[in-house]
Amino acid sequence: QYGTGYWADHWDYYLDLIHSYLAIYPDGEEALMYDTELQYFFSPATVKPRSEKYVLTLTFDGKSKHVLQLDATYWDEDKKEEQARFLNEKTGVIGMDANWQLSPSGEAFTSSPIAKLFLLGSMKYATRDAYGMGVEYEGGRPGWNDAMNGLVGMVGSGMPETYELYQLLNYVKGVVGKYNRTVVIPAELGVMLDKVNGALDELKNSGYSDPEDLPDDVPVELFTYWDTVASAREEYRASVRLMFSGETVSLDAGDVVDMITLWTEQIDLGMARALKIGSQGYEDDGKSGVPPCYFSYDVTGWVENGGKSAVGLPLVNATSMKVGRFPLFLEGPVRMMKTIRGDKDALQTIYQNVFKSGLRDNELQMYFLSANLKGQSYDMGRMMAFAPGWLENQSIWMHMSYKYYLELLRGQLYDEFFMEMKDYGGMLPFMDVNIYGRSLMECSSFIASSAFPDPSEHGRGFLPRLSGSTAEFLSIWVLMFVGPKPFFLDEDGSLKMQLVPALPIWLFDEDADGSAVVTSDEEVSLSFKLFADIMVTYHNSGKSNLYGVAPKSYSVMYKDGNVVRVDGPIIPTDTAKDIRRMVKVESIDAYF
Repeated sequence: QYGTGYWADHWDYYLDLIHSYLAIYPDGEEALMYDTELQYFFSPATVKPRSEKYVLTLTFDGKSKHVLQLDATYWDEDKKEEQARFLNEKTGVIGMDANWQLSPSGEAFTSSPIAKLFLLGSMKYATRDAYGMGVEYEGGRPGWNDAMNGLVGMVGSGMPETYELYQLLNYVKGVVGKYNRTVVIPAELGVMLDKVNGALDELKNSGYSDPEDLPDDVPVELFTYWDTVASAREEYRASVRLMFSGETVSLDAGDVVDMITLWTEQIDLGMARALKIGSQGYEDDGKSGVPPCYFSYDVTGWVENGGKSAVGLPLVNATSMKVGRFPLFLEGPVRMMKTIRGDKDALQTIYQNVFKSGLRDNELQMYFLSANLKGQSYDMGRMMAFAPGWLENQSIWMHMSYKYYLELLRGQLYDEFFMEMKDYGGMLPFMDVNIYGRSLMECSSFIASSAFPDPSEHGRGFLPRLSGSTAEFLSIWVLMFVGPKPFFLDEDGSLKMQLVPALPIWLFDEDADGSAVVTSDEEVSLSFKLFADIMVTYHNSGKSNLYGVAPKSYSVMYKDGNVVRVDGPIIPTDTAKDIRRMVKVESIDAYF
């Protein structure tokens, strides 16, 4: 049954899945993106336009009025009637075809995956907030941190979704530029793009540029741009609410690349603004250098539009806004680090800034989900109902902590990653079992932090489950033992394979001390199973940390007893294909 809205972050995991696929099948990218047709989900709920969800109501103290974004989505009875056409009178069950958006022909409307990704990026680009920083939470729910559920009412937005949007658009741009094929989109989207790009032209023609000190009040030029783009988005939604027209528009690859280039330039400006505007909280002057996570918008000017909410309150159209800040949240730097993976110095700076900020729990040597929330409004959501250090209020949320550690590893901050994992005990199984209070093989939802009023509970894990931290750990494991791109295409487009682990010497020899000195004279090695089937053994003759290092040679044993020896770090095409198929290969020995 439909609830109260749509999570704003669920879309941003598509790119993770795509990259996971391409790490094994890089030769399948073009077919994956262009040569398949996908349907569109027909949701029985609808997101309201701003004119129907910006509600004028009293503040909590009853002394003044303010505008909140309320009841942002609704159960659409017209859509339910549309789905009822697929009711099987004999069984009383609505058929599967009712779940797909149709065209007038009665057939499900389809697009290629690259077109759908482009549409997704277009919609999220058109959903950025009035300052062009975060993506608005305008669908009734926030993003990953669902305890910030009040942020929706505060006309809030999130930088995490902006950082993910930046990556998505750059991926689409790269694919379209690489294969130089047209992108066929719904005609309705084409209309929206004309309006969005026209608004950008008007913004540029206005001569606006950011002042050195950004005001809290959104500049008129940016507000006008936001209002025009948001209206175009709402008009698109209205035009496809019940079905697509079935008409399409073909965009040349060059036009798509140019369009996304202009958009990402605007996103770059927005990300820079976010760092300038910064965070604000208890003992936080906004100068930590840590990327902020959330913003709210106080509607400072409005006109009543004659509509009423479900409880009879006036509906308004916003005419001006003022940005609001929040304390730091760990998700801000986690998502931002994804956009700068190739810049090790920038990643190191972010790491140091986070380490010195209010996100660091110095007692537990871990990271808070949020900084101190003292003095924050209860408007922000249920996390304010919890004691500090408990649940989402300044606790150690294992899933987000593991996301942070994963980004350290992805960014090749190897020393920092393994120090956080083992020396500081930030990850299982390196925590103190007597403090953690449960099996070191079992992730928890959260760990009571040093902010919790009862010191006896500090460091104890609560709500054990197969949570997101388990998924993040699997990604960490793959990077540690296999590397980011085990299969790749060379300059000639031929499939090749290369193992590039990130393994400390203490995983080869448990007696190795903190200086990575092996005390044993014997060869050190380590084994794991690739694809849960092929035994891989790393022979570490140098007895050193293998941080982003490829083997000098391989020995690949087939199940029929044949052995292929490879000199050099790259496994050639035929052998790489056999390894990928799994069925022929028994084991791989890699020599460093």
